[in-house]
Amino acid sequence: MKKVTSVFTGGALILGLLISGCKKEETVVAPPTPGNEFLTTVRLVCTNTANAADVKTVSVKEQPGQPINYTNATLVLKKNATYNVQVLFLDETKTPVGDITQDIFDRRNYHLVCFEVTGAALSVVRTDLDTNTPALPVGLADKFTTVGIGTGSLNVKLRHQPNAKNGDCSSGSSDADVDFPLNIIN
Repeated sequence: MKKVTSVFTGGALILGLLISGCKKEETVVAPPTPGNEFLTTVRLVCTNTANAADVKTVSVKEQPGQPINYTNATLVLKKNATYNVQVLFLDETKTPVGDITQDIFDRRNYHLVCFEVTGAALSVVRTDLDTNTPALPVGLADKFTTVGIGTGSLNVKLRHQPNAKNGDCSSGSSDADVDFPLNIIN
């Protein structure tokens, strides 16, 4: 009988140690914030709302180890016109070319495309929104409106703003920051 009691007591002791060893403090683990996007090219596709055949496509490219390529960067728009604009972000180090735009759209709550016009009469309105509450602009789809003739530049920045997006361009870091020469013509 003594042997059975010892086995029972030893088993209870081991079971108690196992149960107490499995107790863990409950902790809340936040999902990791996504890192900056790798991209080489910022492309604007501008379609005149009054004439769908009037489409302007411009790009600024920066391949690793090479100077920035402005060969096809000058944006020429007509005065007193409105354009629907798509902003595309590409990784041209891949074959076929990687379109990062969809990834940015999928993580739109962490991204904001910012525009700064210098020296020309161009207004920019972002027309797409994220799913934050309240919804905030994204900037992958926009409306550009020209007023008069002039030259200047258009700076386009893709701001990466995990846990900081508030509709303002000052928070976060830049995934892209490029300048497009801008000509508004007759």
